[in-house]
Amino acid sequence: MRPTLTCVEGVGMHRHSARLARYAGGALIAAVVSPWLGGGVALAGSAKPAPPSGDDRATSFSGNVTTCAQIGLPNDTLIGGGTGSYTADGWDVQSDGTNLTVNSVADTMQIDALVVKGGDGYNVYAAGVFAQLPVSGLHAPLVGNPPTIVPTISHWFACTGPADETPPPVTIAPSASISSTCDKATATLDAGSDDAEFVISPAGNEADQDVSVAAGGEQSVDVTWDADHATVTVFDKNSEDQLATLTRDNEACAPAPEPVTDPAVAFGNACATGISVTLTNMKVDDTTTDPVTFTVVGPNGGTKHVTVRADQIVKLTYKVKEDTTGTVTVSAPGLSKTTHSFAKNCTKVLGEKVVKTPKPAVQGEKAQLPFTGMPAALVALVGAVMLAVGGGLSALGRKRRGVSAS
Repeated sequence: MRPTLTCVEGVGMHRHSARLARYAGGALIAAVVSPWLGGGVALAGSAKPAPPSGDDRATSFSGNVTTCAQIGLPNDTLIGGGTGSYTADGWDVQSDGTNLTVNSVADTMQIDALVVKGGDGYNVYAAGVFAQLPVSGLHAPLVGNPPTIVPTISHWFACTGPADETPPPVTIAPSASISSTCDKATATLDAGSDDAEFVISPAGNEADQDVSVAAGGEQSVDVTWDADHATVTVFDKNSEDQLATLTRDNEACAPAPEPVTDPAVAFGNACATGISVTLTNMKVDDTTTDPVTFTVVGPNGGTKHVTVRADQIVKLTYKVKEDTTGTVTVSAPGLSKTTHSFAKNCTKVLGEKVVKTPKPAVQGEKAQLPFTGMPAALVALVGAVMLAVGGGLSALGRKRRGVSAS
C-alpha cells in the first residue's frame, strides 16, 4: 500500500504564481539542474508503462489503490479487501489465491468495478463484465520477464452500488507518494486513467521539475536533499493540487557524533604476581562513548587483543620467572606504544642463626671464682690466724685460773 502523505501547511503555495508563469510556455523540463546541489533533481529511470493486464476484460494500472474513492467511486460500498473468498448477504466471490470467480451478488445491488492487485499493478474490471454471472478468471496484471505469469493476489475489492443506477465511470486520478533516505527523496508518480503531468518542487528552490507520465503508467524521480533543503512536494500540474509532500528528518539524519575514547595504561611489579597491567578507557567527566581495543604483547611473546568499553577498567597480570626479566608492550588507537620491564630477583630468606663466640682467655690472668666463694690460699690463711688466736686465748685463761687458786 502506497501511503498518502498529508499537506504541510504553506509548503509550495508561494511558488504557484511563478510556476503558472512557466507553464504558460508549455515546456516540459526533462531534468533541472538544482542550483543548491548541482543537478539535485534527476530522473531515476525511464517511465514504467502500465503492466499488461493479461485479460481483455480488464484495464491495467501501475501502482496501487485500496479504496473506491481512489477509482472515482466515492459513494460506493466496498466489499472484500483481502486475498480470500467473500461470502455474505447474498455475495459469493471465490478466490483460489490467484484468480477470482464472482458467483452471485446481493439482491438490488451490482458491482460497479472490481479491483485485483498483484505484483506492481492492478486490474480494474468495470460493471459490464458482471452483466452475466458467474464470471471467473479475474486476476492481477501479468508479471515476469517477459510478463506472462499471473501473480498471487495481494488484495482485491469490489465497489458496489444500487442495481437500478447507472454505474459512474471509473476514473483514477493522478497520485504520488514519496519515500526517502537521508541522501535523497524518491517521488513515485502514478498517472491514473489519463496522461498526467506532475511538478516536483524541492523546498527553497524555484527550479521545479515537470514530469509527464502516460495513462496507467508510473515514473520514479530522485531528488537530492539536505538539512537546508529538506522538503520535497509533488503537485498535479493541471489542477495544482498537492499530491504528496515529505520533509527530511534532519535529526535522524544528523551525522553520528565522533567516537570518543581515552586509552591509557599503567604497570606494576610484584614478586608473587609478576607484572600487572591496568588498561583504562575513561575520562573524569565520563565523556568517553566508544570501546577501544588494546594490543598487549606478554613476556612470552604472545599477543592478546583486549577491548575495554567506555568508562571501564581491565586488569591483567603476567608472571615472571626468578632471575629473569619480563617485558610487556601495550598499544592502542590513540595511545603510543608503551613498554614495561621487570627484572625479578626475589630470593626468600627464612631466618639467620647467630652464634656468640666466647672471649678468649689471656695468659697470666688469674681466674676468679664466682662472688659466692673465696680463693683457697686466703681461706687457709684465715684459718691459721683463727687457730693462733684461739690458742692464745686458751693459754691466757689457764693462767688466770692458777692465780685465783693461790
